[in-house]
Amino acid sequence: MKHHDKTHIWARTKRFLADPDLEPHHLAWSFAMGFAIAWNPLLGTHTGLVVMICALAKKLHRPLAFLGAFTNNPWTMVPMATGSALFGNILLGRGLHLDLSGVVWKSIGWQSVSTREGFEAAAAMLKPILAPYLLGGFVMSALALPVGYFLMLRLAHRMRSPKIQPPSGD
Repeated sequence: MKHHDKTHIWARTKRFLADPDLEPHHLAWSFAMGFAIAWNPLLGTHTGLVVMICALAKKLHRPLAFLGAFTNNPWTMVPMATGSALFGNILLGRGLHLDLSGVVWKSIGWQSVSTREGFEAAAAMLKPILAPYLLGGFVMSALALPVGYFLMLRLAHRMRSPKIQPPSGD
């Protein structure tokens, strides 16, 4: 990729955020909804939730909602899930100690969700961390909504403000 291609992508992003036909608060709500969905602890539901939210709220900007939701991706999933579980542990008064020693990650697979026995075995194994993970994830999701909104609103307004021109040499 050439250097001007990178600048072109950034220039397109800036033009998009500065588009006068798109209200800053709609851009902010779009990203915030997606960002809140990203913290939703129910894995596998993110894309469906974005599609449903965008279908129900017509003024949301779908690409920005997806961008927010896909902040939870294969590279960020483990840190986000760990953060959710630790936060849930703190909320439950258990401190920062999260015991994962009983979890055999390799044993979790298709049988964990496709058979009753597999599901029960996975649920029993994950039980010590399930409550903190779910609680932390849902609380983080609720907190992500205002954080995502105000960050994107600030960015949209910043992209729309006129640039300060350096003084001319007259």
